[in-house]
Amino acid sequence: MKEITLEQLFSHFDPEVHDAIRKAILRNNASHLVVFECLQMDSSNLGKRTALCVGPTCTYTLDHVINTPHFRIGDVPSRFEYPTMYAPTGEHHEKSTETHPSN
Repeated sequence: MKEITLEQLFSHFDPEVHDAIRKAILRNNASHLVVFECLQMDSSNLGKRTALCVGPTCTYTLDHVINTPHFRIGDVPSRFEYPTMYAPTGEHHEKSTETHPSN
C-alpha cells in the first residue's frame, strides 16, 4: 500500500464527493483515509474506489488495515476491494483528559 497526500487522494475521486469525504473525516475524527479499489479483472466493478476513514476512534486503524493479510471490503469475489493507498488526514485530535484549574 502506498502513502500519498490527501490532495493526491482527492484526485482519485470526483470533485462532487470531496465535501462528503471531508465531512466524514471530521465526523469520524479519522487519522487516515484508505482507498480501496476493485482489482478483479473480470468484474464489472473493476476500478471502483471507496475511501474509508480509519483511526483510533474508527472501526479500523491504519495498522490493522496494513497488517491484516488479504484485508478487503466486499461480500463476493467480483466485488472485493483491496487497500491500494492511504493518506494522513491531519485532522485527528486526541481527546484531552487534562484538567485545567479554575480561575
